[in-house]
Amino acid sequence: MHFALSTLDSLIRPRLMVVAARHGLNDYNRAVLLPRLLELPIGQSLPAPRIVLAQLMARERAMEAARRHHDANWRAAAHVAVMTALLFEARASACARAEPAPSAAAP
Repeated sequence: MHFALSTLDSLIRPRLMVVAARHGLNDYNRAVLLPRLLELPIGQSLPAPRIVLAQLMARERAMEAARRHHDANWRAAAHVAVMTALLFEARASACARAEPAPSAAAP
């Protein structure tokens, strides 16, 4: 997962898209939006965070390629939604790694 986060740090995207994705973090609802972004069947549980990050990064790379090639199927709103999810998942995994492991309580 460290590789995924370092790759995310090295992405170069239009400033307006990044700012829009950051603003979207305030209203991001993981349980509602992530299944739609990953095209999961209704009721299926979410994959592990490292798998989610990998899938979102692959989807974002494909969207970026479509944007750069002026593909008519590229949609800015969908691209920003994926970028928002990437930022949220990256922050969540960074926070999870920063939390100390629960220690065993002495009897």
